[in-house]
Amino acid sequence: MATLRSAGHGFVFIPDTDEVISPELLESLRRLADADAADTVRVHMDTYWKSAEYVIRPRERLTPILLLHCQRVEHEYIREYVGGRSLVLGPEHGILHHLSYAGPDQRIVRKITTWGHRNELVPDWFDNVWRRWDQDKLLRNLHPTHPQAYGFAERIHVPNVLSDIRVDPSRQVVSSVNPWPKVSVVIPVYGGKEDVQLCLHSLGLITDLLHEVIVVDDKSPDDTPEAIANYDFVHLIRSEQNFGFSKSCNIGFKESTGELVLFLNSDTVLPRAGLIRLVESIMGPQASAVGPLTNNSGYHQPTTVTFTSLVNLELFAEDFANRAIDDLEVDMLVGFCLLIKRSALDEVGAFDERFGRGMFEDNDLCYRLRRAGHRLLVSQRSFVYHAGSKTLRRLDEHPSALLERNRPIYRSKWSQDLHSGFASHLSGDAPHPIRFDHSLKPELVALATAERARAADISLCMIVRNEERVLANCLQSAKPYFSQIIVVDTGSTDQTPNIAKELGAELFEFPWTESFAEARNQSLAHARGSWIFWLDADDTLPPGAGEDLLEAALTASPDIMAFVVPVQFVEEGPGAGTRVDHVKLFRNIPGIHFEGRIHEQILPSIRSLGGQVARSNAVVLHSGYDTSEAGQLKKKERDYRLLELDLLERPGHPFVLFNLGMTDYYTGKHLSAIDWLQQCLHASAEGDSHVRKVYSLMASAHKSLHQPQECLDVLNQGLSSFPDDPELHFQAGMVLTDLGRYEEARDHYLSIHQGTGEHFSSFDIGILGHKRWHNLAVVQLHLGDYKAARGSWKMALQDQLFIPSALDLFAAALEKEDFATAQWTRDLVRRRQGSSELWATLSFKYAQALGGIAEGELALRRCVESEYLSIGPRLVLARQLLSDFREEEAREHLQILEDLGCAEAAFYLGVSATRNGRYEEAINWMERAHRLDPHHDETVVQIENLRRALDDSNMTLI
Repeated sequence: MATLRSAGHGFVFIPDTDEVISPELLESLRRLADADAADTVRVHMDTYWKSAEYVIRPRERLTPILLLHCQRVEHEYIREYVGGRSLVLGPEHGILHHLSYAGPDQRIVRKITTWGHRNELVPDWFDNVWRRWDQDKLLRNLHPTHPQAYGFAERIHVPNVLSDIRVDPSRQVVSSVNPWPKVSVVIPVYGGKEDVQLCLHSLGLITDLLHEVIVVDDKSPDDTPEAIANYDFVHLIRSEQNFGFSKSCNIGFKESTGELVLFLNSDTVLPRAGLIRLVESIMGPQASAVGPLTNNSGYHQPTTVTFTSLVNLELFAEDFANRAIDDLEVDMLVGFCLLIKRSALDEVGAFDERFGRGMFEDNDLCYRLRRAGHRLLVSQRSFVYHAGSKTLRRLDEHPSALLERNRPIYRSKWSQDLHSGFASHLSGDAPHPIRFDHSLKPELVALATAERARAADISLCMIVRNEERVLANCLQSAKPYFSQIIVVDTGSTDQTPNIAKELGAELFEFPWTESFAEARNQSLAHARGSWIFWLDADDTLPPGAGEDLLEAALTASPDIMAFVVPVQFVEEGPGAGTRVDHVKLFRNIPGIHFEGRIHEQILPSIRSLGGQVARSNAVVLHSGYDTSEAGQLKKKERDYRLLELDLLERPGHPFVLFNLGMTDYYTGKHLSAIDWLQQCLHASAEGDSHVRKVYSLMASAHKSLHQPQECLDVLNQGLSSFPDDPELHFQAGMVLTDLGRYEEARDHYLSIHQGTGEHFSSFDIGILGHKRWHNLAVVQLHLGDYKAARGSWKMALQDQLFIPSALDLFAAALEKEDFATAQWTRDLVRRRQGSSELWATLSFKYAQALGGIAEGELALRRCVESEYLSIGPRLVLARQLLSDFREEEAREHLQILEDLGCAEAAFYLGVSATRNGRYEEAINWMERAHRLDPHHDETVVQIENLRRALDDSNMTLI
């Protein structure tokens, strides 16, 4: 420096010996020096890895000084200078090419063993990073002392200024398949001209590998078809209406003639190497369908990438294709790029058009292929670029809505495979392989079931009226198990009669006489079977239950006249909901009949004939109940009308009195309910099947009237007659807990045992399991016995994730500083729910308890990073940021969430825009939130307020 100064020099360049200045950068620096614009000039630098073909990305943050004025600055340390005016030159003005890590192994060994900070070297870096990268070019965090400083190495086209530096020979991928098969490409298109052009451009470079390219335009809303017409190698089919992904693919498939068919999304870019490896994989032994790895996908196919620009995609794909890795056999391939043998498609069929615009159509096709014995492979040396869900985003229906609509179609279609045990799960349900038990294939099971159904000879008897909403599901579930299906219609005005006939029922008309018993007896009159079974239209019969019914009828001893078959209300989910005992299966013999205008009973006639009643293992599911306000009002009016008629005809009948009390209780008329139920008790014999429920309903009515002592008196009276009744013990436990009498409450919960005995019952089965254990845990915690409470909560969580138990156990564990149990609970939630809001919330609270609020937020961010496309963790983080008034930080997450179909995120974005006076933007967000969740009342209020605000602002402008 002193020498330069004494010689009178001004501006000087100070590159290192392993740096090359690009001509553009050199010219920029010269002009800066001429203009005397700065005294030190920093520049952006590309660092090369191994050779001039690979560059470190993201670009290093280090911006070295390359130009300085030696008279105005002072040297500080190595390449750092102080004083004068400083300037950082942007990369658009040229790049400094740094060849520090470009060279043979010997040079690198010398470098890392002689530099001053060699003691900071990552252990075994030379073998585990430098050498290993040659076999795994997806390796990340490459720097020898600060790994994350070198994110990854991207293969690039060698810059001209480095063209004289030796590079490795070409890695062009050549196919081993000979002869090359005919490959038909089918691309469904719905708008997105720029994406389609990128896709077709990539195909135009590899037409020598393609037999034909068929593009099916699904009535695009823009000029995309006109742009497609410019590609002379494309056969364009234009639909006259928007059919959706499945049918568009099928149209293209029917037009194709290749022996391999590649279904390709329009937002993909297909490299030559990617296609070659795909074809090589499918031409291997027994493979019928293959898919590539990609940057944007689900299931088994996402991979990390080491390119930042599509300009370098072909180079990346070549390196990817040259990896030493085997193909992966899977059950699920995503439809964005799916290569299938035509012979397999001819066997199982193409896409199911019921899935419409998309979602689950690829799951369904993959499952059909696996079901038929075909192998599916991920070609792990094939890479195809996928922008991701571009077409779905152009639809007026959000992807999340499509998912919710199509998921039940998929699961219903293959429900028999799951129920029969033929398949352990469906394609896309789990990461582990599907296990097939071919002896349980539904087609084979159906033959055996049909034979057993003929031998059992059961007639199904039903009465219906305007049941088009639920009847098909009921009959489809029941049809395999009965030799005759009788449907008596009492005056339908909808499609109910047609549905019944289409599904094989014998249809009879019978005018409504204000009596369910008369209608049911009319159905019995047409029964020809040896046995009779009855269902309501909003019931379904699970396959296992149907088999149990056949077993009961086929093995019943002569003295058994009927079977109890419980009806399970399923609205509350597994392990909970009311289960009501009914006599539903009985012999078809004279004298058996229903009685009562409503809540009709057949048990009295069976008992009058001296018949024995046994209990079946079958359970009927009651899941189609009309819970709408209008439906409930109509039902209430009908019930009271029939009850009044029943009371006139059978005054003082205990079951009529019971029904009056029960109906009053469920309509909130608690005083009247108590009166009817007391009359029922006086009129009933102790062994009557409804008496236990009388005590339960009376106690519940007193509790609703805030009469705890009267409630306890009724429960104690009931328990004196039925000391083993689980529902009465459970109710007593709840009342005593409210009164703070925890020891007595504990004793009642401990008195509840599994099973209901042989008596008729009607109660929530959750009180035998998780609800009982949860309530017991609460009482035990009140008594200061945390260890016992912890055990009870774990019992409540044994078979299912009961959220109240998980929350209470987690909170109690943190309060007691039992961090192992808190962690156990958090991990249980993850196993049962996946990456849910609850899991993220517990992760936050757990980390916060250990290390404070900052550690909690860090844990949330880790949750988001580990489950990038999951809504739950990101939504919890966004809420936390908003609660801390960090709106700008939250916005990035909210926009990602909105893109994933989260209504709450769209709502918050609307709130943010409103606060900042951007009303038009705000109303767009709110309308978006309303489309995603039409039932959120606050969104509707916000939309109305925003419209008024917009109207007011427009009036002000006028």
